[in-house]
Amino acid sequence: MDVGFLAVVPPLLTIVLAIVTKEVLMSLFIGVYVGCLIIVSWNPLGALEKMVELIVGTYDETGEFVLSGALSDPWNVQVLIIVTLLGGLIGLMVRSGGSKAFGELLGRKIKTKIGAQVATWLIGIIIFFDDYFNALTNGAVMRPISDKYAVSREKLSYIIDSTAVGVCLIVPLSSWVAFVCSLIAESYASAGLEGDAFAAFIRAIPYNYYAWLSIAMVLFVVLFKLDFGPMAKAEKRTQETGRLCDKTFSGGGADDDDFSSIVPMDGKPVDLLAPIVLLVACAIAFMLYTGGFFESFDLLDAVNNMDGMLALTYAVGVSVVFAIVFYAVKRLSRVSDSIAAFVTGTKSMIFVIILLAFAWGIGAVGDELDTAGYMVSLFEGNVPPFLTPLIIFVISCAMTFSTGATWGTFAIMIPIAVPLAVAMDVNVFACITAVIGGGGFGNHCSPLADTAILSSAASNIRHTDHIKTQIPYSLCCALVACVGYVISGFMDNPFVPLLAVFVIFVLVLVLLNRLFGAHRYSAAPAEAEAAGSDEA
Repeated sequence: MDVGFLAVVPPLLTIVLAIVTKEVLMSLFIGVYVGCLIIVSWNPLGALEKMVELIVGTYDETGEFVLSGALSDPWNVQVLIIVTLLGGLIGLMVRSGGSKAFGELLGRKIKTKIGAQVATWLIGIIIFFDDYFNALTNGAVMRPISDKYAVSREKLSYIIDSTAVGVCLIVPLSSWVAFVCSLIAESYASAGLEGDAFAAFIRAIPYNYYAWLSIAMVLFVVLFKLDFGPMAKAEKRTQETGRLCDKTFSGGGADDDDFSSIVPMDGKPVDLLAPIVLLVACAIAFMLYTGGFFESFDLLDAVNNMDGMLALTYAVGVSVVFAIVFYAVKRLSRVSDSIAAFVTGTKSMIFVIILLAFAWGIGAVGDELDTAGYMVSLFEGNVPPFLTPLIIFVISCAMTFSTGATWGTFAIMIPIAVPLAVAMDVNVFACITAVIGGGGFGNHCSPLADTAILSSAASNIRHTDHIKTQIPYSLCCALVACVGYVISGFMDNPFVPLLAVFVIFVLVLVLLNRLFGAHRYSAAPAEAEAAGSDEA
């Protein structure tokens, strides 16, 4: 559907409204509705019907299901099942007392605020195989510890989001890899290139400057206390007033807890670790299983063909059943009490599910209006060959930021990037990772991105506060990564631009901290505002 500039109005309107009003759900609803108005030529009732069609699906006059909506898409259904079951599993672990006991254990091992943040980063690196599971699990484990050491919820959600997405962009065994490799294989064939897609992904890893910077930045900021911008203000608020956040994920007060109604038993750290270890082991095993590893015993082939979402669905289901039985055998919780805790945990994910549904809805609107195609057309034209990786990166960043659909960006841009790299005679691996890194940037910064939503939920912080504090950090990484892609336009060696990128990055980070660090902010206005709202 060719509507010109109107193609970017729905996502742009949604993002602006979310930032201005701080009401993400309302902003998403308005954005989807406006998009549907454009699709149906400004018919108000028709727009409502189109919205239901895009989000839920529709039937024809014979009663046959003819169009899959966002909530009936098999992939999205699996995501919703995983999110719901993980919420229930967290409820079970809280009921057992394992979460409390593990928090107390870590509290004895972790002695400082820096230690709590580094531990969160490490867990994010270890859980490398899926960003959704990474974000929710890391938040469940580390939120009590970070709260104890007065780490702002904004900082916690930033650490979780940056590591969850960043590690999936570069580790060659994740739910992302199979999809990316399939796109590389198709693109290689269309460009007349030979080579294994998985091997190409491995060779491209050093060129993924944005991913490396986003992971490294967490450590630099934490270890050397280099916060700046809104994050520095949030950290100062927590340090001076003790308030961990201004609002929770669902809009409640800073001390609200979705699991406060669950009475924990006298569990041990193992009662938390056993289901999580099983979940990790099952996830890896089922990924290999869905890739056919146990039939061919070919690891590369299994990684190329695995179904990450289906594997995680199996793994979470097994872990939930195990936890209920395990706690009953240990007499920590009767089955009926565990089911009640499970239901409480699933309820905590309702707002997440609603946000995801409308985020997918805005993506469906973008597909109808060909938002991505319009954005690509804006950058088409004759450009110097050495700028090709940079332009691909910029387009991918803008596309993912405006749609929130990282994999959608991959699906559109990788088949464009590979033939373009061949035609312009520039490094094909740099162009592939320009797409991957650009998708990561959008996933970090867009209010519409699903992993950003889950990171906010895992940290129990208002989603717009997470986005507002993370954008300056991710933008810093993206701008420095642009330097790497310009250099890669001249050479095939990834390590020279990677070294240059890190040197520039450190200098920029120190400068930003000097100019916009905590010394420029005061927590008093925010504290007064909170007090005023309480009195009202």
